[in-house]
Amino acid sequence: MGSVKAWKRGEAGEPGFPDDFEIAQKAVLQVTDIKTNRNKYYAIELHVAGGSYRVFTHYGRTDDLENNPNSGQKESRYFVNLGMAQANYQSIYNEKTSPRKGYKELSLASSNIGSEKARGTGSGDVDAKTLQKLKSNNAEKKAPVVQESQLPIAVQSLVRYLYDEAKGALTANVNAKITANGIETPLGILTIGQIEKGEEILTALYDVFNKKNVKNRDERISELSSDFYTVVPHRIGRTRAAVEAAVINSLADFQQKQETLQLMKDMLNVNGEEGNVLFDAQVDKEYEALGCEIVPLAKGSNEYLKMQEHVIASQVKTKTINVQSIYSIKRKEEWDAFTTKIDNQRHLFHGSRIGNWVGILSRGILLPKIVVSMGVNRTDAGWLGHGIYFGDASCTSAFYTTPGKKKTRFMAVARVALGKMKDYHKITYGLAEPPAGYQSCHGVRREKTVASEFDDNEYVIYDGRQQRQEYLVEFTV
Repeated sequence: MGSVKAWKRGEAGEPGFPDDFEIAQKAVLQVTDIKTNRNKYYAIELHVAGGSYRVFTHYGRTDDLENNPNSGQKESRYFVNLGMAQANYQSIYNEKTSPRKGYKELSLASSNIGSEKARGTGSGDVDAKTLQKLKSNNAEKKAPVVQESQLPIAVQSLVRYLYDEAKGALTANVNAKITANGIETPLGILTIGQIEKGEEILTALYDVFNKKNVKNRDERISELSSDFYTVVPHRIGRTRAAVEAAVINSLADFQQKQETLQLMKDMLNVNGEEGNVLFDAQVDKEYEALGCEIVPLAKGSNEYLKMQEHVIASQVKTKTINVQSIYSIKRKEEWDAFTTKIDNQRHLFHGSRIGNWVGILSRGILLPKIVVSMGVNRTDAGWLGHGIYFGDASCTSAFYTTPGKKKTRFMAVARVALGKMKDYHKITYGLAEPPAGYQSCHGVRREKTVASEFDDNEYVIYDGRQQRQEYLVEFTV
């Protein structure tokens, strides 16, 4: 096909085109290239209006969209028949997605770029559930009626605190904001499918990272890091130092990116099929979306004092924990699934970052995905394989927590059915289940009279049905 003139919007002599047109094809493309500091988008659409045909493109630098959603160059190419227009559309698409150009097509629940008619509509492979939710949200234009909360003040405060911290943790790293429709990047609203593409790239990246003798290893790591940021836009910066620092080339990097992806999935899932709990900040809806019963314990009550004493007395290495509040928590699904056939049940601790608690309360404590999918030997999990880890020392679990804006942290107290434990004194990677005849594994803490590679007691189960969260402890150190 010969060259086709691309008319810039508003250019003198540009052919006319009906306002009432249909979008026959469309795609939103994105490329982030760490080596060349490219961070660009390219939207392409095929417009049909009777016997008139147009290929419309909108392109520019992605980070410019944050300050000006209408930035970038818009161009149109006009054709006298559909076949020529389709051929031109495909030619542009093939060129941009070729290895030389490196653009990837995104799956967006709602696009923020392209023609006015394309904006607000899905692009790429978007699941029907996401599209239906978006349609419902857009149909409800009037402001929701916010009624007075029926929750105890303490629960209201907790729920708002945890949601605010989760949103802050997400938007601090990902180039996104929270809107009425969910997680919105400058290019549009992300789908879970798009996040799963990021997980696939991260897994492939780890495979290269783990093979020290692979040819052109560093270059390949840089390329896959670029691919990751292409499908899941992050805040990187434009300086050479910022770009070089964005390369995903350490175990800490992999863990941080995996946690970010999990947080994104948690936030999309908790947003639910109805309502916009990430945006409207209606605390009762936010609480309902968690699907977890939360009851504040009265300070001075027997239950509160008993659990407070359990937390304080279990400290081993440090004695700095100050309990601020304690909540009883109950995820019905988790409690219904909890085993009644395994004894040796103990109250053990599980700490996590402040931004993770919306996810943990809504879907429970997961098997460590980064270990399961990548084999990463994390410092907080993995020394006894692919299980859920708990500790009997609150100070150890506190190490894995981070403070929020109120300077407080959180850890869960779970009932764990350990059954017959297999004791380990040496770190043993790769376990997927306890040895035959055992229900759990125990990394034995090193003491003066006990030689061990474990600094602290680690209790590991490999079946989520052997634990249920019962308390959430808010504390300072």
